[in-house]
Amino acid sequence: MAHLQTDIPRDIDGLLPPGGGGSLRIAYAKHLLREYLEEEHAKKHGWSKEEDRGLKPIFRHVPSSLDDIEESDGLLSGDGEPPVKGKICIVGAGVAGLFTALMLKMSGIYNFDVVEASERVGGRLYTHWFSDRKNPDSEHDYYDIGAMRIPDIQTMSALDLISFLQLDHKKAEYNYTEKNSGTPNEIPVPNMWWYKNQTPDGSKFDAAVKRVIESFTHAQSFDIAFKKFMDGSNDYYSTRAWLMLQADPKLTYEETTMGEASDTSTGLFDQAFTETICDYCDFAAAKHAKWWRLDGGMHQITERMKELIEMPNWPEGSGAPGIKIITSRPVTAMSETADKSAISVTTTGPKGESPSTTDYSTVFSTTAMAPLRRIDIEGLQLSDKVLTGIRSLSYDRATKVAIKFASPWWTLVGGVSSTDLPISNVVYPSWNDGPDKPAVLMVSYSWAQDATRMGALVPDYTKTDPSIDDEVVSVCLHALVKLFSKADPKTIAANVPVPITLDFLKQQYVTHHAFAWSHDPLQGGAFALFGPGQFKDFYPEFQKVHCNGKFFMSGEALSTHHAWISGAVDSAYMSFLTFSTVYNLERQMVKVKASNLVGERGENPEEVDEFLLKWAAKLSKGVKVRGDNDWAGRSHWKNAPGDENAKEGLDEDWCDCC
Repeated sequence: MAHLQTDIPRDIDGLLPPGGGGSLRIAYAKHLLREYLEEEHAKKHGWSKEEDRGLKPIFRHVPSSLDDIEESDGLLSGDGEPPVKGKICIVGAGVAGLFTALMLKMSGIYNFDVVEASERVGGRLYTHWFSDRKNPDSEHDYYDIGAMRIPDIQTMSALDLISFLQLDHKKAEYNYTEKNSGTPNEIPVPNMWWYKNQTPDGSKFDAAVKRVIESFTHAQSFDIAFKKFMDGSNDYYSTRAWLMLQADPKLTYEETTMGEASDTSTGLFDQAFTETICDYCDFAAAKHAKWWRLDGGMHQITERMKELIEMPNWPEGSGAPGIKIITSRPVTAMSETADKSAISVTTTGPKGESPSTTDYSTVFSTTAMAPLRRIDIEGLQLSDKVLTGIRSLSYDRATKVAIKFASPWWTLVGGVSSTDLPISNVVYPSWNDGPDKPAVLMVSYSWAQDATRMGALVPDYTKTDPSIDDEVVSVCLHALVKLFSKADPKTIAANVPVPITLDFLKQQYVTHHAFAWSHDPLQGGAFALFGPGQFKDFYPEFQKVHCNGKFFMSGEALSTHHAWISGAVDSAYMSFLTFSTVYNLERQMVKVKASNLVGERGENPEEVDEFLLKWAAKLSKGVKVRGDNDWAGRSHWKNAPGDENAKEGLDEDWCDCC
């Protein structure tokens, strides 16, 4: 998620829904999914829009605990037979893949493999240590290459996952703004635009966003106003186009450019306007919330998940086997078998090993779209729209450069410097390990076009050692000198030359690391961002089941919460709920829901709408799902069963599939 570079005006705080942008995203996603399913339902029966009878309440709510269901529910047999016949394959061991494995184990399903192309687990949860992690040069001798912070707002289910994994003791406050901001001891964070100590004026953009949000919140009915906005053509506009063509008043090109510079990074206003509105509100909601990090790096989340998956007898007392995650095994092909009973998954192993193919009854695909596109999936016979989504779903770029210095020559504790220099943003650590300890500074965090240009300077550090002579280091050090040349002297530590010099920084240099996510062949980008029209066109289609009920897809790209850990978690949860619907595994779903994996016990993540997801499964090609309510107790039949004198058939607003 691209973070905002300047403060959001405080006067929109009172306009936000409780979950901020997350609630807007979720409301829009559910609206789109319902419309899509109603259209699919009507198409199935050959109805016109005027004849559409809607989606009937044929599914009951998944109970919140096992005490709420009868022992006969679900498919757990008394003789210990597995609830799902055949083996399950999870492709990918990032957050979504590992979370899916946790849910399977928790629900009592153990006949699965987790196959990962990389030699490590975690995907975009990736922490780089500059020294031995067990005996580091300093307490914080690392930086998070991927996700590095979580705001404590309503829609962030990742915080629930951290608690479930018993990692709360690792939680530490992340200073999104400088630690002393707003106090008499405030240290002004240096910014530089156009070689001046200033930031772009984004007030016209802020005002345009405020007017859009007011149109929902000041309306007599938020739901009606929001639906009217989303039903229109707004999602088909890029942010840039909407501001210049649809805003009232319209913004000039220069005002739009200033808005982009103040809000995000060069080129990101090419994303859908709806995405920008939701991003804006996300960070507005987080403005007064706490932000969290994990002391020691965010990779601990996926390491702990891996530990539980591979741990025998977890959950405690279950007698479950440990499931070894298979790494360094890229999937090269997936195809439905000739008899339609399974999906054949072909993987390659280390050099010298022949490819191997295994048949699985069910496959959960949790990979990013770039590696999925390289897999031969012709045999899955996915719809044209799904294949188009895999090819074209927009991914943003992100590049980070971290330099380890001999000591913390800056005084700032947290906060971000923004600049139009090549480094884009400098992220100051939320700690200070002391003046005599080495210190790691994220000297550049960029995304979009800025990340492309910085990423072009990043060598492959798996093949070459970092050097002070690397061009990426030279660019960053020169930019730091420029940035601090007009900074308040209070930003620079005692006994450090003011202003700082290039020679001083070179003397302080110990080593560095840099990473461009667009260069990673197993990711192909940092995070998904819907382009114009993609939310409306792709999101609903991906919530269905594919390959006759055997192929399920999840990941942050297929969630409303792009770039957040919570997006991967919520998407995997939705996929598991759909899976449990197809296989009639209510008891297993209840076990997951009754845990505190996400949210309160017995509650779903906010993005999850059980009713719509069950209908998505029911309307998927080749899938047979009956309603839980047995046609609502047959109360909608025109005659009582066996009444020969009554006219047969259903009430006019019900159909046989309901």
